[in-house]
Amino acid sequence: MEKKILKPIVKVKNLAKIYPPNVNALLNVNFDLYDGEFVCLIGPSGSGKSTLIKLLICEERPTRGHIYVAGRDITTLRNKEVPYYRRRVGVVFQDFKLLPKLTVYENVAFALEVADATPAEIKKRVPFILELVGLKDRMKHFPNTLSGGERQRTAIARAIVNGPKLLIADEPTGNLDPKTSWEIIKLLLEINQRGTMILLATHAKEIVDKLNRRVIVLESGQVASSQQKTYNL
Repeated sequence: MEKKILKPIVKVKNLAKIYPPNVNALLNVNFDLYDGEFVCLIGPSGSGKSTLIKLLICEERPTRGHIYVAGRDITTLRNKEVPYYRRRVGVVFQDFKLLPKLTVYENVAFALEVADATPAEIKKRVPFILELVGLKDRMKHFPNTLSGGERQRTAIARAIVNGPKLLIADEPTGNLDPKTSWEIIKLLLEINQRGTMILLATHAKEIVDKLNRRVIVLESGQVASSQQKTYNL
């Protein structure tokens, strides 16, 4: 039987970000992320994790180098193309970034509306996703009535409702207690098992050790290591 050759969903080549006057936030960063992987991104404060994520979601542009996502070099995207790209890549942040005047249902539906989904698609898709993340009975609630874990579940639902192949989770447990944090990680694992590639940026050593998945270590803006094992953070 012929061995299947995996193709990377994300390919980062010779990536650098230099801030004036001469601060090397990232320097010659190279790595690939493959379909179906769950990868942890770690490193001390100032290692370049936040900068890398900003480049992956086109919040900033690199000084040099390339980032290919599904074969497309996103460093060459025109400004008007960036919103469309972001609809295809799910992102979850530490501070949730929910719309406070919208209910749980409306927050998730909004992600479909901006992607030009039909009302019928929204009506079908949103309840399904909310059930997946365990919030079907909270869909009429507003963010300020939710616990931290429920807000993060809402943010995750919004991030995956368009069916992205890549989900970037930037410190998604940073504001949560240990029990709730692991519940969120288990949800991310379930999403990963359904076919979404996960890139998890975290400082939580206990989570990284327990997951025992591939770890990309950034140090001083460079990839110090990228292999499947646990690390001291």
